[in-house]
Amino acid sequence: MDVRERISKHGHLLLLLAVFFTAFATRYITKHEFLFDPDSYWWYQLAIYFAGINDGRLQYFHHTPTGTVYELAYYPTGRLIDKELLLLPWAIGKSYDLLMALGMPATDQGMLSWMFIFGPLMGALTAVVAYFLGRELTGSRRAGMVAAIFYSFSHLAMTRNTAGDTGQESLGTLLLFLFLLLFMRSVRASSTPRRAALAACSGVLFLLAANTWGGTSFYWGMLIVSVFTYLAYCILSGRDPGEYSGLCLTYTIFITTGALLPALTDVGRTYVIGPLSPGNVFLSLSTLLLAGCVALLALSSRGTEPGKIRAGFVAACAGALVLLLLLGGATFFERFWSFASRLLFSPEEKGLTGKTVAYYRPTGFEEFKQALGLLLFVIPAGAVAALRELRHRRSFNLLFMLVFLLLAVVAYRWMIRLSFFFAFILPLFLGWMYALYLRKQLPKEKKEPAAKLGTIAAFAVLVFLLAPHMSNSLQSLEAQKYADQGVVPWKLAGDWIRENTPEDALLVHWWDYGYYMQTFAIRRTIVDGGNVGPRVPGGSEHRNIDVAKAFISPEDEFYRYIAPYNPDNLSVYVLVSVEEVPKSGAITFHAGVTKQIVELWRKYGLVSEEEYRRIMEEKEYEKPIASIFHRTDRGISVFPEFANATMVKMLFFPEELERFELVHTVWVNMEGSRVPYVRIYRYRG
Repeated sequence: MDVRERISKHGHLLLLLAVFFTAFATRYITKHEFLFDPDSYWWYQLAIYFAGINDGRLQYFHHTPTGTVYELAYYPTGRLIDKELLLLPWAIGKSYDLLMALGMPATDQGMLSWMFIFGPLMGALTAVVAYFLGRELTGSRRAGMVAAIFYSFSHLAMTRNTAGDTGQESLGTLLLFLFLLLFMRSVRASSTPRRAALAACSGVLFLLAANTWGGTSFYWGMLIVSVFTYLAYCILSGRDPGEYSGLCLTYTIFITTGALLPALTDVGRTYVIGPLSPGNVFLSLSTLLLAGCVALLALSSRGTEPGKIRAGFVAACAGALVLLLLLGGATFFERFWSFASRLLFSPEEKGLTGKTVAYYRPTGFEEFKQALGLLLFVIPAGAVAALRELRHRRSFNLLFMLVFLLLAVVAYRWMIRLSFFFAFILPLFLGWMYALYLRKQLPKEKKEPAAKLGTIAAFAVLVFLLAPHMSNSLQSLEAQKYADQGVVPWKLAGDWIRENTPEDALLVHWWDYGYYMQTFAIRRTIVDGGNVGPRVPGGSEHRNIDVAKAFISPEDEFYRYIAPYNPDNLSVYVLVSVEEVPKSGAITFHAGVTKQIVELWRKYGLVSEEEYRRIMEEKEYEKPIASIFHRTDRGISVFPEFANATMVKMLFFPEELERFELVHTVWVNMEGSRVPYVRIYRYRG
């Protein structure tokens, strides 16, 4: 075999190797001095714990009868880490444990270096798996390769898997792609033992993914819809049970292994799966579908006629609805409808504690166009092509692809940062349509030169559609060139606190900086990016509310909102930053003064009477639309009614404070000026 034949035979392997290194390089190029995503510092702290590296924080992890509590977070209750999705930090910590055995330093800096690598490594492996999953779904190497190449460089696919932003999606997406790959292979397996083994492995991978990332539920729902729709179509159209019995067996073993047994035994169960109850939408639907698949397998083994199966299926669906109603189905249907209606008609990314200015961004056509560009046309074109193809052949894989495409649209409509769902399915549809076109041209290529020109033209169209997105991805990477610079002031502030304050000091700040302070200062915090701190006696339902009220209130009222979180009367240090100005809309929202500020807009003529009435009638004030700051001809100003707010004085008039002592300031250069970026105050009482 000459070199040309070997390249022709193994060319896709060389391309896959190129995909891996491209994916790793594009993600690792964002490496700088620090991780730039705050959440990454939470996983960093836990990874240090799992690796057993003593950087001064191990003493704050306490083993209690209810689980392991981390004292630095959510003081005074601490954060029960056993309720977290821990597979990511465990994998980072334990893999670094192996590296330490090979000579890597047992230091926090060594762990930081490994985290820079871990995210890009998972992203690169996911790009490779995307090829095999794409090939499995479409039956085309070309389509799988287009999906893998796109995934390797697309900025859509770089959510939480870059050097600087290592999050749950990095490992979670890899596990989800692997679970889907094994599920699809199980469906078309030629022998029952092989099908059972692949389905069981798929279930285990799904369970691991559920212990990694909460977004697993999207894929879970996608699979339920696909399986039910395909079975319903086959049964109602009178197909032979042999056509779908393999899918029934695969789903039965998969969902039993990956969801039902964990829910019943509490082994490996997470809040993604949850307990079995009528209110648990995904698990309830999964269990009902499981019962249906078991019944279909039994009927198939008995050789039951398709007509009788169809009648039984309709009766079973009606019976399931009645059963749900009898078992508290009102709750089930209420939750299901509430979820669906919010998803489609009033999407917003997070609940109360996450309604920040940065995240509260509904998606419309403009956001779709900005994220996808020319690839936007693939959504309708791919849907039409899939529906036409489904008319000619009954394919579970093709139906699954169509549901995946619809999910990507809904998910992005739901959360603006979930654009990464498009990173796999859009190029896969594009590659699949490209492969279909080539397949039709191949028999004619030797006879008709026009067919060869058509193939070249199709390739040119493919490149034309992908090139702008690649350019956008390069621009996105360029934009992250100095992304870690925003962490530097907090690193300096944390270092100062660590060296100049008591070890039992309590830090008060807006929630965004909690993970920074736990990492750099190694001091107790009340709030952080988790936004789920347990309620304490005398405190509000959400801790962010009390911190926001403390900042908005005059200084003589400040401590009454903090006192419930300081039962041991620890020394209190308060941090404020210039970042609070753009974030003040979220702070005032949590403090519950947004409606009051809208009233001030009207009072000072900042909004027309008509607009004011609209805001009030539509209750727009229930969103973080207002701030104590407003823009004037002279720049940023504050409403006189909030001139005495503690946050205002801390930011602009520290000399007027009586109950706080300014102990340190972190200065940075911004646009040629030296700016007090972080101020640290000691509360004097």
